[in-house]
This record gives sequence, structure tokens and C-alpha cells, in this order.
Amino acid sequence: MPRFWWPSKLLIIITAQFPLTSDALTMESQVVPLKLGFRSQPPALTLVYQGAAGKERQRVMPIRFLNKFGSVDTVLRELKERHKDHLQKVPDVRLEKMVRMLQEVQKGRTIEEAATNINKDYCVDPNQDLNKLDDEQLAKKKKVMSSSFEKNQLKPGDPGYEYDKQVEFDTSEKVEAGWDSPDDDFWS
Repeated sequence: MPRFWWPSKLLIIITAQFPLTSDALTMESQVVPLKLGFRSQPPALTLVYQGAAGKERQRVMPIRFLNKFGSVDTVLRELKERHKDHLQKVPDVRLEKMVRMLQEVQKGRTIEEAATNINKDYCVDPNQDLNKLDDEQLAKKKKVMSSSFEKNQLKPGDPGYEYDKQVEFDTSEKVEAGWDSPDDDFWS
């Protein structure tokens, strides 16, 4: 029996199970994500989605080269590239939060501790001064605000959508800003 018999046979079985036809490719592009979770050992994301036929399916996506203390940007880029058909409708912020939670769990924290730490990083406090943040933290906050805006945005065809909506604001109560008070004359 040849030495490489099993790998070649295995390759034939794998390609027979997953035929690459145009119907399969169009079916994969119609993925509706339902749930996203993670597995800590071995590290992987799990996506529960609804396929084109309406069946609920589950996809386990292994996470390779996750460093406990490093940045997750390269891991996310590689993950989105490998599973682009399944992850194209999943918000980037949600993916990043899941990978960061997995990173925190690998550091030895419990899931509850990891969730509270990650929620601190990925929530936007309206009273927080964003000018005092460093570039990395500011980019996170902007991603969260952008995904929140896209989630709440009304588009044409949505119920409650109104083209060119104009709102009158009450201007009777003026608030002094302090830096542009009319008492100070700049030229005098």
C-alpha cells in the first residue's frame, strides 16, 4: 500500500462532500447570521446562521495565531478573509469583541470578568472626553459609534423613514459657552 494513500483518499472524500458548483457558491452568499459565540479550547468562533434554504446551520471557525497580549487586528483580518462568505454580514465590532473576550479568557480570567472588561472598552459614555484618549482607544470608540449609527439608521423603504426631515429646536434658552461670551470684545 502506498505511503500517501490516506491523505489523497481523504482529499477525494472532502471534495466529494463539498462540491464547488455555482449553486453552492450562490447559496453560501445568502447567509443570515443569528448568533456568534466562541470556544476557548481550541480557540474558535462559532457562527449560527440561516442558509439560503432556511435551515439553521452552525460554522466553527478556528482562530489561529492568537496572542494573549497582542493586537487582534491581524487575527481578525485573516479570519474575515478565510470566512468572508459567512462573516460579511457580521459587524466588525462584534467580531472584535468576541476575539478580545477569547483573549481575556486565555489570560486566565473568567468569562464574567472578561465580559465586564470588554464592555468597558467597547461602550461609549456620553460624558467621556474623547480628546483625552489615545489613538487606539479612540478608534475603538469610533467603531462602536459607527456600528450603533448603522444599526439605528433609517433607510429608504424602512418604516418611519421620512425624506428631508426637518426638526425645529427650542432656541429660547441660550447656554453660555464661556469661550465666546459677548462681553469680551476681541478687538478692544
